[in-house]
Amino acid sequence: MENPTTLAGSVSVAYLQGLVDHLQRQGVAPAALLAHAQLTPDVLTQRDQRIAASAYLTLLGEAVRYSADDCLGLHLGESVRPGYYGVLGYLIMSCATLADALHRQARYASLVGNLGLVGLDDEPPRPGCEAQVAHTWQPLLAQQQRQLSEETLAGWVSFGRWISGLDIAPTEVRFQHSAPADTSEHARIFRCPVLFDQADNALVFPKRLLAAPLGQADAQVRRMLDAYAERLLAELNQGHSVLDRARLELARQLPERGPDLETIASALALSPRTLQRRLREAGLSFSQLVDETRQQLVLHYLRDPALELAEIAFLVGFSEPGSLARAFRRWTGGSPGEYRRHLLG
Repeated sequence: MENPTTLAGSVSVAYLQGLVDHLQRQGVAPAALLAHAQLTPDVLTQRDQRIAASAYLTLLGEAVRYSADDCLGLHLGESVRPGYYGVLGYLIMSCATLADALHRQARYASLVGNLGLVGLDDEPPRPGCEAQVAHTWQPLLAQQQRQLSEETLAGWVSFGRWISGLDIAPTEVRFQHSAPADTSEHARIFRCPVLFDQADNALVFPKRLLAAPLGQADAQVRRMLDAYAERLLAELNQGHSVLDRARLELARQLPERGPDLETIASALALSPRTLQRRLREAGLSFSQLVDETRQQLVLHYLRDPALELAEIAFLVGFSEPGSLARAFRRWTGGSPGEYRRHLLG
């Protein structure tokens, strides 16, 4: 199993800017939206900062409510700009081919936000159809899965069409969530069969497109941005931010003593008050950090069929499986057993 502490969720302020800009065009002031995650517009001036995954998902849910747009995720993806991806957006633009761009996107995706896992895999052969690949995305948190999945895949399609100059529809798009009542916007944006209640979230397209040249390829710029992205990734993986370090320490402590603010603050050489303030700057309280970290760990551990639910409850600091079941229902609306059966088929 992959180390679950590498799955910690945070989002770059550059990516948050896309949501704020979209709502602002609809007349919603940034301050009104950001207040729902205890953030102020000042955060938008700190493009290299990150906010908690749960804070972004809270804001995404509020944005759906403000805009009364059931397809907000699709429309966010459709209006994506290179700057919303930070350095990764400009690095992708400088690549020679679509394959080069997707390789870098998979490697550096966490610079934008580690809300999910990115993959690129060959599709099983289809009779009478050329070889296909699936560009996949697996969310790491249960909240706002529909909006986040649709935002991600619509963003990939929109950005891909823009950098390649190819106005080509995917062969197929798959989503894990159920179909909404109206799928006309899905049909308009993707222009291909869109399937719901699937095993993965994926864009499927002909493998030959991986060799497509990109119009703004620039080897010198790519080398420079590669080095910069590599340095940023190393810093992120070392958990330089207080948010990441607190989450790592919490994940270590949960099986032994449960969540304890004073102990974690001490391990980070901070006072409890300073830790709470630094977490608040990332958009969450200590109790929200505990809840978000537990959820990520549980969703990760459920992928391992060898782990019993009682063991998982212990690993995330719950006293018994009933507490885990209640928390899981609050996160997902279902039970851990149902989730695991759906996951493992």
